[in-house]
Parts: sequence; C-alpha cells; structure tokens
Amino acid sequence: MHRERVAVAMSGGVDSSVAAAILKEKGYDVFGLTMQLATGPSRCCSIEDVQDARSVAYRLGIPHYVIPMHDPFRKAVIDYFLREYEAGRTPNPCAMCNPKIKFGTLLDRALELGASKLATGHYAVVSRDTETGRFLLRRGKERGKDQSYFLARLSQEQLSHILFPVGNFPKKKTRALAERLGLPVASKRDSQEACFIPDSGVAAFIEAERGRTFPSGPIVHEDGTVLGSHRGIIGVTVGQRKGLGIATGRKTYVIRIDAEKNTVVVGEETDLYQKVLGAKETLWVSIPEIRKPVRMKARIRYRHVPQWAVVSPESNNRVHVVFDKPQRAITPGQLVVFYLEDRVAGSAWIESAEGI
Repeated sequence: MHRERVAVAMSGGVDSSVAAAILKEKGYDVFGLTMQLATGPSRCCSIEDVQDARSVAYRLGIPHYVIPMHDPFRKAVIDYFLREYEAGRTPNPCAMCNPKIKFGTLLDRALELGASKLATGHYAVVSRDTETGRFLLRRGKERGKDQSYFLARLSQEQLSHILFPVGNFPKKKTRALAERLGLPVASKRDSQEACFIPDSGVAAFIEAERGRTFPSGPIVHEDGTVLGSHRGIIGVTVGQRKGLGIATGRKTYVIRIDAEKNTVVVGEETDLYQKVLGAKETLWVSIPEIRKPVRMKARIRYRHVPQWAVVSPESNNRVHVVFDKPQRAITPGQLVVFYLEDRVAGSAWIESAEGI
C-alpha cells in the first residue's frame, strides 16, 4: 500500500479518469486537479469537462479542486498560437501547453498542495536509468495512441514528478476499465487537438482574437506564375490543397508561406518532399546533449511515422537534420522529435526545410 500523495490532472476524459482510479486502487493518497481554461464553448477544459471531472472524483471518493488558469494559458499558449500563424508558421499548441501549463503551472500547484507527483492520462512512459540517474521518456505501447511527441519538451525536473498510469495500456483496455469501474465518462469521446479552437476554424478564431481581418496577397506558383490571391496567410498551412480558391487543372499544394511578402507559394505534390530541416531551441530529454552527428529517427508531426535521419548539432542550440528519404510537408513552427528505439532523445522547433 502506498500513502504517497499524488495529484491527478483530471480533464474530464476517460484516460485521466482511469489514471486516477488506478492510483487510488494501488493505495496512493489521490486528489484531482482540473484546469479551467475556457469560459465559453471549447473542445477541452470547458465547463462541461470540469463537471465531468468532478463527477468522476465523486465516484472515486477523492478530493477534487478546480484551478482557474485562463491567464497563464493565454500568455503561454494562445498568444504563442496567434504569433506563429501571423509569422507564417504552423504552431503546435499541445507541445507548448504540456511543459508550460500542465507540467508547469499545474505541477507547481500540485506540489504546493502536498503532492510529490502529478499523474495524467497520457499514453507515454517515464522510467529512470539506474546507472546515470537520468529520467527517460518513452513511447506509449499502442503506437496509434502514443503521445510522447507532445511531451518532448519536458525537462528532467518535470519528468521526476510525473506518473503516466495508462501509458502502457491499449486504448481498449482503458475504456474497458472505465466501464468496469462504472465511471460516468466511460463512453465519452476523446478530446481534439487545438482544444480552444471553435468550430468556426483557425482563421476566424485569430481574427476574433486580434479584432481585425488580415490582408489578402498573391498565390504564386513555384515557377513564379501568379495564380490568384489568398484571404490572409493565417488561413493557410504547408501541405494544404483544398480551399485555396485557385484552378490550375491539376492538384496544387501550399509548399511555402512568405510572411514578409504576404505571399503563398504553391507547387506540385512532389515539391512538398524535402530531406533537410533546420531547427532551433533543441532540448535533449532522455540523452545528454549530443556533440557530434548522431543517427536516430525523427518525427516531424504527431501522425508522422518516425524516419531515419542524421542529426547534427550546430551553434546557438540549433540542429541540422538530414533524412535518409525525402519527407512530405516539413512545416516551420512544428516540433521535430528525435527517437532512439522507444526513447525520446530530444526535440527542437522546425525553422526551415530544404530539398537536398
């Protein structure tokens, strides 16, 4: 029996609810914390989600606290999201929220309330290297649900306080446990990425937040031909094909966004494939900082299957990544995550992409 005091970040979803149930069953002194981020309709952390989390806590017989976090969430996540789109990059709010908010501000509150650990329903695994003492972040067992990509910005200090009770579970097992335990969220749908974006979409959200519309500009083919105009770069992402409002007689994709010139560059699908990327703000997680080129797998987006590449350190905490094979739609603003077998070696923010 454990009497270690553990806080569980309860989102109102099935994964975090089962995580809380597992820890209580193991004898931990468990209490729930729910972040209140939204004041209106939202896909996650809404008023309805808070109510669901409270219902689960009541069912489990554990204390539950709601932590208002509108201001820190806005500063760390929403403001970043707006700036990135305005700069012609595609942000990754979940990868920013986890180190800054969930395992940042919320973890601090958990520790203040006497917890030694913060648990969540993420599908990933934290272990410790007994020889070096370093904490290791590993991929979740069910690859289709593995969330290590979104956790790749966590520090050693943060990892030392984290538990992932369902990290090695397949999703079906998590739902089966929720049903067996009679949790009221057993059949609740999973939350979506970019939880704060309303159904009206990204561009409408940004314009509402900024209180203005964004200027139109040219859509230019890679060969220099002007094909039409866009309605603002905030409504465009690399790899996009539909909704461009141009007719070329063939499939045309966004291959680059030039924010300074307010120009969207398009081309054929083959133009989307590139082998080289440059990335900044490198953070090494499960391994020490590399001093020479290392061959490892790299993942350029959540749904991307990690691919072999050579990762080379550069000055100013940057890395140069060369893939064995060209990768589709390497997107500035997204996170590139590096893997050695199932370990998250590190990560960096993509700045640029090249063909060779």
